[in-house]
Amino acid sequence: MSLTGAQIKQIEEFSMKKYSEYDCTHSENHGERTATLAVFIAKKEGADILICRLGGLLHQYHPESISVVEKFLRSIGVEEGIRKQLVHCVECVELGTIGDAKTVEAKVVFDADKLQTLGPFGLLREVAYRTVSRGVDFRDAVEQSKELQRDMFMHLQTKTGRELIECLCDFTRQIFKSFDEWNTLSFIES
Repeated sequence: MSLTGAQIKQIEEFSMKKYSEYDCTHSENHGERTATLAVFIAKKEGADILICRLGGLLHQYHPESISVVEKFLRSIGVEEGIRKQLVHCVECVELGTIGDAKTVEAKVVFDADKLQTLGPFGLLREVAYRTVSRGVDFRDAVEQSKELQRDMFMHLQTKTGRELIECLCDFTRQIFKSFDEWNTLSFIES
């Protein structure tokens, strides 16, 4: 089973069109970051690098658009085995679906996407997304991001994913502590 260079290029172009529909936090940069992280994690976890890279690019279609991805992959003649692996990466990219992951590649793609919600980078990205795209109040956006940081780490699927972000957890907690102190000015003595 293999993909031709032409098929890979078509998948890349198809994926990038999806990112052009989104805000700056889910733009082409997000797709490229997800693919790069997926390759890095795949190498460490012994996963198929090409499936992880392409799955990382395709992940933004999310489970609700599986039929679009499946139809596209069929239209360019992707072999059934590869098509199923790529679709599986997309269908398992959400918290509600990652429990159904049957392959390390799907777990790698999940982590590559979710790592971008963690650490200082994830904090800034999530606050920007919530305030700009969803219209959430700044303080509420910070609180929601704080909750996401607490919860998401526990859902990471790979040892490599956890190791990548673990060293930033203490730093992120310090950022939240400092934010809370400045938000309430609790450090000022009466």
